[in-house]
Amino acid sequence: MTELSQADLTILYGSQTGNAEFLAYNIHESAKKAGLQTELLTLNDALEGGNLSWQRLLIVTSTHDNGHMPDNADAFWQWLQSCGESQYADLPYAVLSIGDSMYDDFCKAGQDFDARLSALGGVRMQERIDCDVDYDMTSGAWVKKLLASIPEITAWSPLNSVEVDSEVASLFTSAPEEWHHAKLAGRRLLTGAGSQKRVLHFDIDLPDGFAYSAGDSIDIRPRNSEQLVEEWLRAFPAAETVRIGDEELPFSTALRERLELRLPHIGMINTLITSITSSEAADQIRNLLDAGDRHEIDAWLWGRDVLDVVNELGFGGTAAQKIVDTLRPLQSRSYSIASSPAINTSRLSLTVSSISYTREGRVHVGAGTSFLEGLPDGSEISIRRVVAHDFRLPTDESPVIMIGPGVGVAPFIGFLQELSTRDKANEAWLFFGDQHRESDWLYGDRLSEWQASGVLTKLSLAFSRDQMHKHYVQHEILSEAAELRKWIDRGAHIYICGDKNRMARDVENALLEVLAPPGESRDAGVAALEKLKQSGRYAKDVY
Repeated sequence: MTELSQADLTILYGSQTGNAEFLAYNIHESAKKAGLQTELLTLNDALEGGNLSWQRLLIVTSTHDNGHMPDNADAFWQWLQSCGESQYADLPYAVLSIGDSMYDDFCKAGQDFDARLSALGGVRMQERIDCDVDYDMTSGAWVKKLLASIPEITAWSPLNSVEVDSEVASLFTSAPEEWHHAKLAGRRLLTGAGSQKRVLHFDIDLPDGFAYSAGDSIDIRPRNSEQLVEEWLRAFPAAETVRIGDEELPFSTALRERLELRLPHIGMINTLITSITSSEAADQIRNLLDAGDRHEIDAWLWGRDVLDVVNELGFGGTAAQKIVDTLRPLQSRSYSIASSPAINTSRLSLTVSSISYTREGRVHVGAGTSFLEGLPDGSEISIRRVVAHDFRLPTDESPVIMIGPGVGVAPFIGFLQELSTRDKANEAWLFFGDQHRESDWLYGDRLSEWQASGVLTKLSLAFSRDQMHKHYVQHEILSEAAELRKWIDRGAHIYICGDKNRMARDVENALLEVLAPPGESRDAGVAALEKLKQSGRYAKDVY
């Protein structure tokens, strides 16, 4: 019989972008410093290891793609659902869930794990915590309390250890999405003269064995721009090497390849301001953090990168290691795929909006977009498939309603490519919008061709700056309310892609008006939208 784990605390994590992994690793290190024997694994690796008996269990997980488990936690979740009643009777466990409260299914994966372990007889060491994007700050007291309590919590003593042999584990385990070497095949500018934006179409040649479906996304491993690296080196001229975990490496390499420099996070800011007695900038930030208003904090962070924050707080020229210790790993960047393998299995396409702006005399560029733009055609890049669990064309002939302004049109280019290959294409209706028809109608010629050929049944356009009063896709939706109801009554599937902060909210509000029967309240629209979600006829790819 396999023995019970010897670790005082087993930490299992599920992470899609690396944030939950980063947090789990930090908890693991804190536990070791507290004198606890710990082990750290992904949830799927624990399943594949076969021994699923622990003295005490902590699960740290994010939520992926509209309420789904991260890829490296999904197999474990499937197995846990198959477990018999009371299999984990009296197991001491805790769940730390991280997410983004701007999404509908905030922290759902952690909530599901918590409920399932409780149903199997587990006993909470302390109540689950659901952390927003400021997780590294809000989780601190919770983690500290948990680690302090471990010596007082009786280790699990199951009558029989829980084991899974490799044959059973394979029933639940699918091959994880791995990183692949692909080649940047070419690019073209999609926006025209006079546009205030720069949007590019990239083609990427795929390696053998890389498969995807229309609606999927890909992650790209970027590097920080040389301009940004040079700015950091000038800000910290004395720094030659730094440590990341147990590894010592040149400061320039850490800046270029390992550290997230574009996206400041609240935990970093909170750590830095604790060492400042008083300053105007620090006091302003303290007041924001104390108030806890997510929208106000986001507004302050908007447009700032990490170096902006470091400079405003007066840390330029100090010990670089102190700053590095607060930074998260460089995150991959995710892009919706703008093609379908039904057209070409060896190549995929992306629609990318270039990010470049000036703030306080510094030019800011996006990590992913500047990386792609800076590479010559033929360059090798690392990519990983991000499976869209719900964002899929219907397999039957149900009508399709697609809402994707700006670069949100990307996955619908893939959908329309795929529909063009079907013997009997679904009715398809696209809502697209941007600033100006002349310069910002992305893929305008191709969409017109699809409309003329019948692949695209209906095309509704909203160009906000071509008339005196701004006109957006949500206004088009409301003007087409009667026709939309007819499509929905015929079983149409609705898809939204684009900005989560404003567009998705405004579009969903418009849909609620459309879905509410005439004369009835908004609540009726909410109920109708929920029914569409539950039936798999409403999906979002928002960011």
